[in-house]
Amino acid sequence: MANTVILGSGIVGVSIAYYLADHQPPDTIHLVDPAAELFLSGSGFAGGFLAKDWFSESVAALGALSFDEHRKLAEEEGGREKWGYAASVAFRYSRGGGENKGKVDLPGGASRNKRCNDEGQDQAPHWLRRMEGDTLYAISKRETTAQL
Repeated sequence: MANTVILGSGIVGVSIAYYLADHQPPDTIHLVDPAAELFLSGSGFAGGFLAKDWFSESVAALGALSFDEHRKLAEEEGGREKWGYAASVAFRYSRGGGENKGKVDLPGGASRNKRCNDEGQDQAPHWLRRMEGDTLYAISKRETTAQL
């Protein structure tokens, strides 16, 4: 049996190792993590957030493909009920007058805020308690982000 090396031992790497252990001997699975401190990489911030178009040009096609495949799988397999897949709108919120319009940038200098035409002002979640001077902007559209 071949050995499998998984680069990164955050939640994603550990999850892969866990499920892979159902199909091959656990002693053939090796986790490698170069970080000297825990939770500094992507998995440390992993919250089940999926985005279609938040990638640099070099990996944009792969990001879009991954997002579309997650959506397709959820549609075919009842992902909303089975694992909580849901289309979503992402917001940028600053409390107390912090100006953030245009501050969430995409590679190449484009702004997610501007891409979404400031739709967030009217889409605030009902549970979000806002105060005078707060700013809220949609930084995605429902078709381009989702949560698991």
